[in-house]
Amino acid sequence: MIKYVLSERLKEEFNGRKVTAAVFHTFNFDSEFFENYLLPLFLPEIPFGDNKIQNTILWKKFQHDLPPITVYCDFHAKAERGIHLKYLVRPIDIPRKNGVKPCYHPKHSYILLEDNELLIITGSNNLTEAGWCSNLEGINLFKLKPNINFPREFKDQFKQFNRNIRETFFDENFQNENSHSIADNLLDRFFRSQGYTSENIDFYFDTLSRPDSYLQDVESLIEYIRIELNEEQRFEQVEVISPYFPKGIQLFNKLKELTDCDDINISIPQENTNVVSLEKKLFEDVASIGIKWKVIKELKNTKGFRFNHSKIYQFVGVNQVFQIVGSINFTNMAWKGVKQGGNYESAVIYCLPKEKYVSLLEPCDYDQLTFTGQHAEEGISDNREDVFKLNFTIDWNACVLKIQNLDEANQHGKIEFDNLPALSINKTRDVKLNEEYIISLTNTPIIKVRPSNTSIYFYYYPIHENIESKPLPQYLNLSDVELLELWQELDDLGDITGVLRIIDGFIERITDESGDVNNEALKETQSTLNLMATHLSGLLKLEKRVFAKGHTIKEREAIVRMRDYYLLANNVDTLIGYRNLLVKMSKEEKLNNGFYWLLLNCLDLLFYKDLKESDFENSQDFSKVETIQKDLKKDINGLKKLIVSDRLTEKHLKWTLKMLRDDIK
Repeated sequence: MIKYVLSERLKEEFNGRKVTAAVFHTFNFDSEFFENYLLPLFLPEIPFGDNKIQNTILWKKFQHDLPPITVYCDFHAKAERGIHLKYLVRPIDIPRKNGVKPCYHPKHSYILLEDNELLIITGSNNLTEAGWCSNLEGINLFKLKPNINFPREFKDQFKQFNRNIRETFFDENFQNENSHSIADNLLDRFFRSQGYTSENIDFYFDTLSRPDSYLQDVESLIEYIRIELNEEQRFEQVEVISPYFPKGIQLFNKLKELTDCDDINISIPQENTNVVSLEKKLFEDVASIGIKWKVIKELKNTKGFRFNHSKIYQFVGVNQVFQIVGSINFTNMAWKGVKQGGNYESAVIYCLPKEKYVSLLEPCDYDQLTFTGQHAEEGISDNREDVFKLNFTIDWNACVLKIQNLDEANQHGKIEFDNLPALSINKTRDVKLNEEYIISLTNTPIIKVRPSNTSIYFYYYPIHENIESKPLPQYLNLSDVELLELWQELDDLGDITGVLRIIDGFIERITDESGDVNNEALKETQSTLNLMATHLSGLLKLEKRVFAKGHTIKEREAIVRMRDYYLLANNVDTLIGYRNLLVKMSKEEKLNNGFYWLLLNCLDLLFYKDLKESDFENSQDFSKVETIQKDLKKDINGLKKLIVSDRLTEKHLKWTLKMLRDDIK
């Protein structure tokens, strides 16, 4: 076994190669961690950092460079904060069976690279900060590539796992090209490749119920290993590493019976150094049947305490040692399989020469231990309910929430918001969202549903359509000084150094020494309105860059992407962000109506007025332009009514526009 920091190992494996698709399976899912720590690894040329405000601004600018990504997670184990980027989350709710609520518990990461190599990470680590940064985890890393390392049977086991999930929980055939999960389609296409190589002796296992296999639970797996692979002989030694254990002694007795082993060693679950998360009586009962409690050797080699979250089983046989590394805790729900109402679990089984066996445990002084009692497995609550079958989509361009109720006869309830009227989910329908709902969903893009006549809540992640139109949180706005300086940095399409310098300055301005947002600083706009030419110069500079003529196809494509970003996206450095800033400055009386009118006319004349549908590949983009054109006309006419007087007539305004057009030409 090799030790490494998973994120650093992933960077090494990428080795400058781009990610073309990624699919993740996890129990816990922390979207904030995923977007600020893991996804930045996919765009190494963009200097994301520890500051979440800076990352938010950068993601708004570069999120379209992300490849297709899909995340599967347990419905009840995801963070209640929603997602802010362009990827798909598919929570899975396994129905209650025999009064017990199982979990979706596999941990798989599939990362497809541009040279058609697939990285597969399976094991115990969830998509959380603890799972990638602080816990002691047990994982498997495989690299598959046609004609290089492509054992047919082994890779088909992963292919079938993915297909089973899509079919079982989403009624989706792998050939469904209309699936929301583009990443799944690309992954399945990879698995259908040819170029097979010789098989290895490792194999994949999961607890899904399959009619063609008797290997559907951990008990049958251990029996298979002992009878088929270990020549029906007893095991000489057994090691079990798990963070969680059952409350009773029955499963420990079952382990002795299955292995017929007199030397069974099990890791002590610790929540801190020498602090055991077990009832002392269970600890003693297990020891009384001859099972030895030991500590994990690796924990003494770490600085400070690290929580063990790995799940590793080792069975020393006649000629081989058999290792199980995956998501399977030493608990009843993990062991009994989906067919019997257990969790959905997965693992990889290794068959190694006996001489390669390395014990992972060592004795400890029991007198130093204190006991705090049993902890729930993965923090799982017994109060979890079967959730409503609902789908939600937010179209940020149309400002519409699409509600899909898949069982209207039995699923009644409301979407609740803070300080806003609730919305009914009883019928499939589209809801036009006003500005208050848009602001609420912008800050926390999660749908909070309370079923009728209950006090429980179900939290849904909506699918995002036209996410480039999703506003930023209201507090994120540059001053006009910072924004115009950004536009002055557009000489080099590929150089973002100046952009980052200005964003860094913005972050420094609005945060205090501890890194927290300073609300008073956020209110500042630092207007330069006495320097009218600065605004006009900045707009002209931007217009020159976004409508530049490229010399090559690559240059022209880059310019079109830049044009669409600055004209249509809602970010701190785009024209929509600039208009938001002007509104804010006007409300704060830092912008007089005459200059406001002039700047809006500049936006219209320089950027939007002459655009045609043929300028865009996507008709929806031109629809956005038409909406912006109408809004600008409305605002310009409104301001004109405010500024026209005896001294400033409409004739003066027409003359000003004529001079402006002549100067632009």
